[in-house]
Amino acid sequence: MNDGYGSGSYIGRRYDSLTGVWTPSVYPQQTEIVTKAADLPVSLALVKNSLLVFDSADDNYITLLIEAVTEQIRRYTGRDIAQVTRRSLWWRPYQDNYLAYGPHGTVTSVVSQAEDGTDTTLVLGSDYYVQGLEFKRIRLINFGLNGVYLFATYQSGYAAADMPAAIKAAIIQEVALQYKNRQDPDLPSRVSVNGLSLEARHLLMPFMRHFV
Repeated sequence: MNDGYGSGSYIGRRYDSLTGVWTPSVYPQQTEIVTKAADLPVSLALVKNSLLVFDSADDNYITLLIEAVTEQIRRYTGRDIAQVTRRSLWWRPYQDNYLAYGPHGTVTSVVSQAEDGTDTTLVLGSDYYVQGLEFKRIRLINFGLNGVYLFATYQSGYAAADMPAAIKAAIIQEVALQYKNRQDPDLPSRVSVNGLSLEARHLLMPFMRHFV
């Protein structure tokens, strides 16, 4: 799975070493969205008001831009902008296993899987703990006896009421630039970093989350 930009830091980690000995990783090797966000992170009405667009002719296009910019910002920051349900996989899990993206909500399921595909649903408080506030980890109580794979299903991303103003502003800023500058061959190329304008990037800088 190639998730683009900086988020490869979550997925591209090796689980072996130069000696050929298996080395556990505290970060998931794979992660996927199993339930998409129910709503846009900023409303179509708010964006149109910022654009001074008062008819519905471009509603579908503006909605598409909001979705595309949200995806760009998710990849750039390493955070889920709107609430989704994620499923992450660790090969050879360690005692402390850090969830990808975030901010994290409820961990709904933790499953250990053996090489033969046998699943064991782990029990909170007996087999593992969930630790952390905004960004969480799964601490396995007896990690040496569990399977070689670990799956966790959890909520990730901001509720609409909790989304930082700077992220909302960055979405609106980037949508405005892409909407207003479309189809104009006389405009110079925009200065961008990882596909985002410098203006949006400055707003998002405090929210960068990439493991090293």
